[in-house]
Amino acid sequence: MSKKILALATDEILNGVLEEFAKLAAIPRPSKHEEQVSNFLKKFFTEHGLAVVQDKFKNIIAEVPASPGKENFPLTILQGHMDMVCVAEEGYAFESTSDPIKLIRGEKFLEAEGTSLGADDGIGIAEILYLVKNRDAFEHGPLRIIFTTDEEQGMGGASGLDKKFLADANFLINCDSEKFGEIIAGSAGTVQIIFWRELHYVRPDTKLGTNVEIKIGGLRGGHSGGEISSGRVNAIKLAVQIMQTITRHGKIRVSSFGGGQAFNAIPDSAHFAFATDLKVQKVQELCHEFTRRIKKVYGATEPDIKIETKVVKRPDKVLHAKDYELLTTFIALIHSGVYLMSPENPAQVLASANLGAVRMNDKLVELKLLARGNADELIEEFIEGFEQAAKLCAFESKIFEPTPAWTFNPNSKLLNFAEEIFAEQNGHAPEVSTTHMGLETGFFIKKNPALEIISIGTTNENIHSPNERLHLDTVAPHVKFIVGLLEKISATQA
Repeated sequence: MSKKILALATDEILNGVLEEFAKLAAIPRPSKHEEQVSNFLKKFFTEHGLAVVQDKFKNIIAEVPASPGKENFPLTILQGHMDMVCVAEEGYAFESTSDPIKLIRGEKFLEAEGTSLGADDGIGIAEILYLVKNRDAFEHGPLRIIFTTDEEQGMGGASGLDKKFLADANFLINCDSEKFGEIIAGSAGTVQIIFWRELHYVRPDTKLGTNVEIKIGGLRGGHSGGEISSGRVNAIKLAVQIMQTITRHGKIRVSSFGGGQAFNAIPDSAHFAFATDLKVQKVQELCHEFTRRIKKVYGATEPDIKIETKVVKRPDKVLHAKDYELLTTFIALIHSGVYLMSPENPAQVLASANLGAVRMNDKLVELKLLARGNADELIEEFIEGFEQAAKLCAFESKIFEPTPAWTFNPNSKLLNFAEEIFAEQNGHAPEVSTTHMGLETGFFIKKNPALEIISIGTTNENIHSPNERLHLDTVAPHVKFIVGLLEKISATQA
């Protein structure tokens, strides 16, 4: 490309980026299954004549030489993650480890057919690949590209990344944010916890002659960091509330229970089956009244909630009464939602938790939870409280390595550059904030405390849900923002 990127038409940049994104969408890449996409990215850099390392975590690290005469300017890292949260609409046939994402491009949005889109963080990866292909069309100092794995399910790639790949860098631009015009300069720490306990089953009492399945659907779901304060209902918590409502009017013995899909996605559906001594009509009346109450409180945020009842055949076995009591008590005790707001900024969530999934089989029940805190101490507080609740209800737990929080640095030179370039290009100042989402940046700053970091991105709606969509009009401006920032850095001595 001979023309400078900053002089290119919006459509030319957009089409170039979407061409790269389409290649990623064709490769199944749920967390923990990144080998195929990692190999694809390694091949990309090799074919473009760049030195590339694929580490044991399948992270990709590539070196992009500086523009002529810019070799001694600050080393800047462009970074994103290659995995995605794969969720599908209820009833949509989709196997996350083998099926491609089917893209639907409209006039304003890029969406996916029946599934999450994977713009988080596929669009960030695609933009970086586009810039690498066209690296001669803008001035830049030495660049390092780092694409990590497992960001969505524990940040194993960032955690395992050798600190030598961060030690010699001055700046890191994380391309994993969800709102163009917002510069993230701090993020929450997170911790994933799995709870489980062994289950005991008995044959259902003959007096429990009604057998019903209840399905909860129509909820909006969404990202448990970005949407946790938006009033969206957790389907798993709702299911237990319905169970407890029925229990107040009669006996109930649950035979199956499930809901949610991922640690960091607010559950948009749940289901459970049970035997009861109540008549079907009474169960339906209770569900109807429960729906009315929920819509009265959450109607503005959950207008499409559905609670459906269906008569099913008598189950062979049901949960022992004690197991049912401990399970429902534990879920009721687990905090899921906003826990603490900032006293300085009432719109800023400081601590929250999300009960993301529950699975029950013949032997045990398992629950997945993700807690977030914009200070490491808040994560420690959560862990202590959850462990106490688990002990009270005879649940065991596995606590994964917490991801560290990334604390705001008001003296960051990189942040000052970003604010200046954005204002020059867009005619107004950007929004600078911290996020309640967990980002890999916490690990990077822990491994190199002198590293200056910002996180930026295109505008992506409803990530981690089948309603995810990318605002196409933000792609080219975001690419130009990155280029302007890299050119600014390449004019500044370290």
